[in-house]
Order: sequence, then C-alpha cells, then structure tokens
Amino acid sequence: MSSPTREELLRKIDEAPLLMTKEAAKKKLRKPRSVYADQILLMLAVMVLSVYIYGPRALAVCAFSVLCCAITDMIGCFLSKKEYSFKDLSNVAYGMAVALMLPASVEYYIVMIGAVLAITVKHVFGGKDNYIFNPAAVAIAFLIICYPQQVLMYPAHNAELAIFGANEMPLLNSIESSFIKNGALPNLTALDILMGNFAGPMGTTHILVLIVCGICLLFRKSISFSATLGGVGSMALLSFLLTGSVDATVFRFISGFVLFGFIFLASDPQTLPYTGGGRLLYGISLGVIATIFRNSANIEGVFVFALLITNVLSLYLDKLFFDIKNKLKQMFSYLKNNLGSFERMSKDAKLGKTPALSDTQEIIIQPVNYNMPPIDNKVTKIKRKKKLGFAEIKESIADLFKKNNKPVKKTEVSHGDSETDKAEENKTED
Repeated sequence: MSSPTREELLRKIDEAPLLMTKEAAKKKLRKPRSVYADQILLMLAVMVLSVYIYGPRALAVCAFSVLCCAITDMIGCFLSKKEYSFKDLSNVAYGMAVALMLPASVEYYIVMIGAVLAITVKHVFGGKDNYIFNPAAVAIAFLIICYPQQVLMYPAHNAELAIFGANEMPLLNSIESSFIKNGALPNLTALDILMGNFAGPMGTTHILVLIVCGICLLFRKSISFSATLGGVGSMALLSFLLTGSVDATVFRFISGFVLFGFIFLASDPQTLPYTGGGRLLYGISLGVIATIFRNSANIEGVFVFALLITNVLSLYLDKLFFDIKNKLKQMFSYLKNNLGSFERMSKDAKLGKTPALSDTQEIIIQPVNYNMPPIDNKVTKIKRKKKLGFAEIKESIADLFKKNNKPVKKTEVSHGDSETDKAEENKTED
C-alpha cells in the first residue's frame, strides 16, 4: 500500500475531530524556498572553513555535487514532463549537504553517484512536495553501504589536497570508527573539539561553527525548535543514562553526522510534520532511534539510517499527537469531575448546600405514552393458511366449473300469453 501524500495527510487532519485546519497548519510554516536559502547561506560558511582547511578541492567537490544535482533535476523534469524551476533551491541545498558529509579526498565519481541518487529519489516519489525521505540522507546511506573505504576514510587535518587526480596520502579513521573498534574515547581537548581538529567529513567536524549555524537557523525559524529540542534532548538523556559519562555523551554529538544532521537534514520542510506536537514526537523518535543504533550497531554514520526511519513515521505523527492530546484531555476531565466527589458532596451536605445535578446522581425519566396499545403479556397464536396441494387445487377448479355450468330452469308460460304473442307476430307480418 502506497504512503499518503502531504495533501492527503492534511485532509485527514481536517476530517478528524478537534484537529487544526489546513489553513492554520499552513500559517505556521515558512515557505520551503526561504528555508533552503537560509540553509545554503550557512552551509556556504561551513564550506569556506573547509576550503581553508583542505584547500580548493573542497570547493571543487561542493560545486561538482551541486552541478550534478541540477542536471539530474532537469533530466527528471524532462522525463516526467514537468517544468524545471530555477527558483527551487532544494537541489543546491541537497548537493551541498551531500558534499559536506563526504571526505575532502573523495573521488569525483562517488560524488556524482551520491548527487544523482539524491535527486533521483526525489523524482521517484513524485517530485517536489511528494517525497518522504530526505534525499541527502538516502545518498549518504547508499554510499556508506556500497563504498565504505572511500566514504569513511578521511585525510588528516590541514592536509594539502590536489584539485584533480588521486591524492596519495595516508587516510585516517574517524573518531567514531576508533571508538567502535577500540571502545575508548579519543584524547581530545575542549578546544580541539570546538575547532574541529580531528579527522572526519569536511563539513561536520567544525563544531563551533555548526553550533552558531544552528542558533542562527533557530532564530530565523528555518529549523524546527520542537524537533531539534526533542531530538537533541532525548539523545543526550538516553546517552547519559546508558553511558553514565558526560564525555561519552558529548562524543556522540561530535562524531559522525549527528550535529550536522540535526541542523541541516532533520528539519527539512518536505519531511517534517506540520504541527508543533508532531514535530516534538518526530525529534524524540529520531533521538531514541539514533541512540539505539549507536549502542547496538557497529557501523559509522548511523544517524542517516535513523533519520530515514523517522521520515517514514513523520506522516503519522500529527494524528498521533492529537490522539494523545484528546486522550489526556478526557483523562484530566474525568479526574477533575470524579476525584474526591464523595468528600466534596459530604462537605457540601454538612454546610447545607444542595449538590448540583451530576452524572453520579440517578436521573429518572418519566415514561412517555406514544398511543401504543397495552401489552397483556399473552401469547396469541396465529392461524396460518395451509398450502394447497395439487389434488385440492384440482378439486377447487372442478367445483368452480360445476357452478358455472348449472342448467337454467325453464319458466312456465300461460296459454293466453302465447296467443297474444302469435297475434302480435301476425300484425308485424301484415
């Protein structure tokens, strides 16, 4: 069974009782184009810092990824007979996100595969406003599974990389991989963490810059405060309960794609729920699933896999939030009206107050006469006519014929009358 579209979800929200209307839902949302514009602007700041660290190859990887996304979108619009819009900035945002989650030393053909796959996923689900998975997360998940050596091995910090050609230099594992293999936290100072002085994807290790980008996007309302708070809070709480260490909890946010994903991927306007409560459930689900994957799976980049699962749940979280809200309202209303009712009524009785009519008192309804006949409780037998057999039908038909063929009795005629009749006949002859 195919998943419902965003319009179908809004129609279900309209039809459900006590839910917000479609117009009210849309008023709380910013236009996707302005959201993508803010994300692109801040990803450019992250890219500039990557270019400063790794050289012009980082700029070439980002530009090539965006170009592949734009060309793929044009081809997809041509095949689906849709008009290509230059105002659609989602292609640029997805292209930059894919590039910044890859190492600076990545081969260009891998960048092309990721960018083409991201936009292809977008068109497979019907194009703009119809897809349910974040395209950049799909591309990175595919590359991690198919090309782990090229995607999960990174150059050293401040390494000089050539724009074209192979870079023959030793590649390092990320701090996430070191923790998975050795089970020990990396020996990093707070300054190293904030400045990103460790191996990793070229756009996800700049922790201080990413935090500033997240704060700017929150003030601009380009990312959901509910989803971000729910995701970061639930993941931090569960990580601390499971590890019992603040350092291990901080490590989970700086490694992999976690912080970058919460800022630039999780709040994609195409995959977010519409209501604030639905977005809060969305963030909590993402944080819980990502923490479970981090504890049980020995692979890197588990955040993108957790995000893809949460994208599927996004379509139903608005309705789930309102169902929970209505159930809580009913429960509190019941407790308010019934909790301590005996003590309250006894106190009012001592004060001489007459209690108001409530559902705990017996309500007697007088019978209404609708001119119905009295019921005597007697069983009356109904005489049913017996069905006639063939012989009986034959007899009844014979009797009917006998009645119709009875001889007619001749009446006596007087002699005088006959003579008068003859005279009249003679007169007529004359």
